[in-house]
Amino acid sequence: MILAMATTNDKVQQKIACECIIAATSKKSKITPIVKLGTQILKNLYRSGDDDIRIRALVGLCKLGSSGGTDASIRPFSEGSTLKLAEACRRFLIHPNTNPDTKRWAVEGLSYLTLDAEVKEKLIEDQAALEAIMGLAKSEKTSAMYALVSIFVNLCNAYEKQEVIPEMIELAKFSKQHVPEDHELDDADFVNKRIILLSKHGVITVLVQLSKTESLNIKELISRLFNAICILPEVRGEVAKLGGIKALLELAHSGTPKGKRQASQALARIGISINPEVSFKEQRCLESIRPFLSLLHPDCSALENFESMMALCNMASVNERVRKKILDSGGLQLIESYLFEEHLMLRRASVQCFTNLMLSHEVIKVIEGDNDRLKMLFLLCEEEDEDTSLAAAGAVAIAVSNSVQCSKKLMTFNNWEESLKALLAHPNNAMQHRALVIAHSLICADKEIAEKVFATNIMEVLMALSIMDDEKKKDIKEMAEKCLKLAEDLKLIKKAA
Repeated sequence: MILAMATTNDKVQQKIACECIIAATSKKSKITPIVKLGTQILKNLYRSGDDDIRIRALVGLCKLGSSGGTDASIRPFSEGSTLKLAEACRRFLIHPNTNPDTKRWAVEGLSYLTLDAEVKEKLIEDQAALEAIMGLAKSEKTSAMYALVSIFVNLCNAYEKQEVIPEMIELAKFSKQHVPEDHELDDADFVNKRIILLSKHGVITVLVQLSKTESLNIKELISRLFNAICILPEVRGEVAKLGGIKALLELAHSGTPKGKRQASQALARIGISINPEVSFKEQRCLESIRPFLSLLHPDCSALENFESMMALCNMASVNERVRKKILDSGGLQLIESYLFEEHLMLRRASVQCFTNLMLSHEVIKVIEGDNDRLKMLFLLCEEEDEDTSLAAAGAVAIAVSNSVQCSKKLMTFNNWEESLKALLAHPNNAMQHRALVIAHSLICADKEIAEKVFATNIMEVLMALSIMDDEKKKDIKEMAEKCLKLAEDLKLIKKAA
């Protein structure tokens, strides 16, 4: 019937024939027979003198030609055919006399063809075509919006990718199952280059504008795009400057679950790279807390956990109001659940974040309670990873400096003497300084505690540190002298004559 309609002279029937073939190719399982039967029909219709029929036939050919998706090993048409189809779409798109409806069809054709890596590379170098697409995106309100956003998604490879286990690939090959192949032009270097070029052509401004749509599916695609763009640290500042943070906050609070997750990760990436006091301002800092905490979920990847934790760490350093928002949102429990995470960088980020939260008196009160939080932090001071141990030592120093109760609690630990001596003798100057702050706070806290400290070999370590003649350790020497002076004032030791 479609063949009969396509061969009539009735233009309405020819249009219907084109659109039927386009609609029928939506199911991948039905593609093969349509490619065999429909291709010639569409080629004949493309030779029509009517642009409305030609563009529909062209879109049908584009959809058939891209039926292999991103799998480089599937080529429904001969080599180079997709590039020729893309060139035909381009001509319709950039021609000044092309009517808006035809341009929308041309954009739809490109949204299919840009699944092909060769077409992506051709399009990203085509300034006239990119300007036409951007111009249409800025003015488009309805029908072609999904196709426009899909082109950007394809150019940035902002797809939902499942983690592929190498053993499963080998098993699939062994059992003679088809294994999709990535095109070499879809390697990270090429994708990053395309993202940078798109950013220069104004895609960020376009996405901010399009993010106001009511369509949840388009919102999800825009969230994916922002997240893909924010992979590159050098572009994150541009996203923040052009209104991306406001758009991402709206996307993180409304949309599909997947879209909200993508928007939250994009926000986290910006929060890592740029001082939140500059880029987020206080109100947006507060609004970003829940999206960040949503990524501290077991269902999220380790990368999402890590980036969220780093962003929260920066947020916690802003002011007390932001720290209170983290605490009121249940952030403390989520963050501390990662303190003994096996993943090194994630554990380090959680300790650093916890340390920044220690600036809040509410957290000090929590640590004073009947729990092992202080003991956990004290144990982490002896971690092999230096950044983790430094952050943990900083947290302990803050706790004992601000709370006599925390000082008393630390003295109940079985290994307090050995651990403190190890920290005081640490080769890292920053660690030694933190250890001296802990020692000084213990001595200040209570005379009974001070007596216990000076009844150990710690006194000898302090004396050794106080007589060092190293300009680089000047701060350490001064801090050790302060500890000894305090002990003299308490009449625990006498100054040598």
